[in-house]
Amino acid sequence: MVEINFKCENCDFSFLDKNLIFYLDTNLNDLESILNFYEKDGKDEKDENGNDHLELIEDSHNKENSDKMTKSLISGFLYENYCPNCKELIKTYVPEDNELFTQEEIKKILTKEISKNLNVDNKTFKILFFDFKKTFYKDRRNILENNNCPKCNSEMSLVISEKTPCPQCGGPLKEEF
Repeated sequence: MVEINFKCENCDFSFLDKNLIFYLDTNLNDLESILNFYEKDGKDEKDENGNDHLELIEDSHNKENSDKMTKSLISGFLYENYCPNCKELIKTYVPEDNELFTQEEIKKILTKEISKNLNVDNKTFKILFFDFKKTFYKDRRNILENNNCPKCNSEMSLVISEKTPCPQCGGPLKEEF
């Protein structure tokens, strides 16, 4: 697993990029059970025995997690960046193409699972759909770097890299391995 620390040369901004992915871990056996589970409204996140049916796992991308991603019904890439207007870290989930669920179903499932994991003070996240595997790297970077904050709608990059300015002051970022 490669982690890269980005530090601004002009201010105290620092960010550790953990190369994150996400996937749903489930004990439900079939698609119909999962869809039925998400058709329920409200607090039906646990069964009568108190067991969670689905768990959203966010972790660094490595061989073991890549295998889990491949076996998962819903998985994808997770990007984090800082919105200078909101002064918050924004998470963006980019699900991989999926022939089992529609985008609407994926969004509903992910929204419910993501919301369970976020703290009360920060419920800001974004779910972004595009065909990750069929999109050229240059176009993918353009989609991720030219986007908007889901909370305040100000223009922001969804990724932090040496190619993007510091989200706090606009200065250059430096990589530290």
